[in-house]
Amino acid sequence: MQIQMQAFVRKGRGGGSPQSLRTLVAQDLNRGKHEPLYVEEFKDLERSPGWAKIKARAIPGAINLEWDGSQRMLTARAIAKMGNRPHTLMAIFLAYLLDRHGRRLTSINLQLT
Repeated sequence: MQIQMQAFVRKGRGGGSPQSLRTLVAQDLNRGKHEPLYVEEFKDLERSPGWAKIKARAIPGAINLEWDGSQRMLTARAIAKMGNRPHTLMAIFLAYLLDRHGRRLTSINLQLT
């Protein structure tokens, strides 16, 4: 089962492009700022397209992050295998996102697939 989330970010200062939310999240989690989430792996956080894989200790599944700078959109796909559901993992990530980066966000959409 999968849950997909899109988080849209406000325009940058002066109307320019904002910094990649994927990069900000990965840097924040690499510093251990939010338990139980951690960055499992990432591909070139400074370039687009890039991705990051987020996991949580003792919770099954993973969240794959992608950033679309032209749309100012972070896409997060929570995936769980072996009969597990990704609801808990996405809830923890969503709580983190609102707590640490909520002032940057304009809207969040969720889809169940």
